[in-house]
Amino acid sequence: AIAAGHHVVMVTKETDSVIGPILSRMARDRGVVVAPVDGDQPSLLIGLATWAQVIGLRIVAAGKSSEYDFVFDPDTGQVISNGTAVAAPGLADWLDPADRPWADVAAGRAHALRALPQRAVPDLCELTLVANALGLMPDRADLHAPIARIPEVADLMTDQGGLLSGQGRLDVFHCLRLAGEVSFAGGVFVTVACDDAATWDMLREKGHVVSRDGRTAMIGLPRHLLGLEAATTVFEAALHSVSSGARAPRPVVDLTAFADSDLPAGTVLRAEGHHHSIAHVSSRMTPARAVADDVPVPYYLAAGRALRCDVAAGQPILCGDVALDEGSTLLRLRRMQDAVTDWGLASGA
Repeated sequence: AIAAGHHVVMVTKETDSVIGPILSRMARDRGVVVAPVDGDQPSLLIGLATWAQVIGLRIVAAGKSSEYDFVFDPDTGQVISNGTAVAAPGLADWLDPADRPWADVAAGRAHALRALPQRAVPDLCELTLVANALGLMPDRADLHAPIARIPEVADLMTDQGGLLSGQGRLDVFHCLRLAGEVSFAGGVFVTVACDDAATWDMLREKGHVVSRDGRTAMIGLPRHLLGLEAATTVFEAALHSVSSGARAPRPVVDLTAFADSDLPAGTVLRAEGHHHSIAHVSSRMTPARAVADDVPVPYYLAAGRALRCDVAAGQPILCGDVALDEGSTLLRLRRMQDAVTDWGLASGA
């Protein structure tokens, strides 16, 4: 499509996580664009973050809520998420954070809800696209992914008493709420520094989410309408030759594969199901590197391929561990991307 001079609206984040920068470069060389699609969280978050930068706000963190809320029923002590109800012993004790450290609150809630998955490959995949578009980085390779109520996000997603160790970070939160309370609806957010106290005091009075210490605020876009919003990306590309993502994404982060259990040689790493995930293989957001035998393998470059050797639980899966398809278009384009990347610039050096 690019070679034929057509714009491309990219709805396949899995492909984008492996070769998005080279596709964008090829498109620019031909006077067309490759764009992530509005309605999906990467495009929405890129738009929100760049809007915040344009109006002069200093971004502390950017991220999204997970796909499904955690809805707590205090009467039964259960949490319902994506149609599944699980017991949440002790969660009521952590519903009000009081004056406890946020790291303790996050750990207490995570333990109470240990029966529910709290990391999902699609979440990390989507934030990989945002990292490559904006140059923001995760604070930890598998994210903090706290369970949080909406008014708490400004306190948690900061390096001022929150969970983060620095600024310009990416993360996700699981929206914790009671039945009947408003949802974040799979939306996106930025936390920004409250550099002018008088302004943010006024905005707090108007209902904006400001941290308890007044140093950070959360600005959210609480929507995620999927294909219903795709038309705006199509219009931007077709009418204005503009991408709804970054003009020139670069390889900052790779979504890489990590063994959660012992995987014997010959195991085929099939990406299956609604989340396009590989059984017993989770993902990490690690600094982007050129494909090589001793480098962690990009998650979707490994998909569908067999392991050449055993991989122990708790270990990254390396490119050399996987029988990569040297004839595949995906690998050919990835090698092309690696060859043209300025790795000093990509790494932020």
